[in-house]
Amino acid sequence: MALKSTLKKSLVALTAVGMLSSLSACGLGGDSSASSDQSSDTVNIGVLYPKTGQYAEYGKMFQQGLDLAVEKVNKDGGVQGKKLGLKYFDTQSDPKQSASVAPKIASDSSIVAVVGDYSSGSSMAASPTFQQAGLVHYGFNNSAADFTSTGDHVWTPQYSQDDFQAQTADMVAENAKKISVVYIENDWGKAAYAAFEKEAKAKGLDIAYSSSFLADSTDLSPILIPARDAKPDAIVHIGYGPDGALVVNTLRDKLGYTGPFYGGQITNEYISTSGKNGEGTLLMAPFTADSTNSNAKQFVKDFRAKYGTDPGEFNETSYAAIIDLAYGMNKTSATRDGVQQALKTVKDFPCYVGTKTSFSFNQKTRRMKNTNFLKLELKDGKFQIIQ
Repeated sequence: MALKSTLKKSLVALTAVGMLSSLSACGLGGDSSASSDQSSDTVNIGVLYPKTGQYAEYGKMFQQGLDLAVEKVNKDGGVQGKKLGLKYFDTQSDPKQSASVAPKIASDSSIVAVVGDYSSGSSMAASPTFQQAGLVHYGFNNSAADFTSTGDHVWTPQYSQDDFQAQTADMVAENAKKISVVYIENDWGKAAYAAFEKEAKAKGLDIAYSSSFLADSTDLSPILIPARDAKPDAIVHIGYGPDGALVVNTLRDKLGYTGPFYGGQITNEYISTSGKNGEGTLLMAPFTADSTNSNAKQFVKDFRAKYGTDPGEFNETSYAAIIDLAYGMNKTSATRDGVQQALKTVKDFPCYVGTKTSFSFNQKTRRMKNTNFLKLELKDGKFQIIQ
């Protein structure tokens, strides 16, 4: 449509300008962290994350989880008697920046593994360099179906979008027969929608209307009006927190839609930006602060003690990534080879998601085995587990 064409042209221009300014600001050199250390009695993990840029909110959540995990590991004795440190590299979750900084990380002999980035695209731009260096790339937030395809040193405890969207479609099908779907226009969004569509059709759901939208869109009325006018039993959003809030606010405030809304994201930004319109939002997620998982309960307690608030899913995934790697190294050795060997052989990594308290990796996909998700509803400003 004409709107999408115009927005695409604007996006290209803005991206080019933003990339030049961000490259200048970051210098592609990363940023020093107080938790990093060059001494021989310290083992470091490299971190790709968006400290700045449009995904900075996620970078902040990642750093909270990562820093808390390092504190716990070192309090419990470190890894093989050595202190654990982190070396942070601000990529803005931009593929060009992550690819550019990857050689610097790979050549740093004190770094035994890498975690991050926020987006699968940014992570995958750096993975080949780490693979060639024999350095494990642990993409704790990367759910793209082909994320681990780069090579045998690329791993993720993340569920695949195929699994997640299939369970989301199952949840929607429990209460709806006819739906409208809007999804973010990027590689991740298109793959996620394809997975959702496949399961939705298998469950007999009628997708009466579907449309993508650009990430920087500020007015989604042109695609949401026909979504509403299709008279669906529910509207489904596939994307991130900021755009999810824009979708539900437009539906409620401008278009008068009062039906069920599936989507959004478990972030404080989504909850605060959507406000009263977000109440009743339904979604699937692997973690919530109200989880009954014993590992998760202790994590929530520790997080509240340090930060004075409940953790979200992105705090949990980053925290668990460091715990995983440290646990593995304490079973093998605090080296690059030791990390790889641990991911291949350890069968009882601590689990913080769903109801399981331990997990191992599927050696073919290099992903966590059998992830189960929680059904959540936003009530009184908080996502709560529903049956």
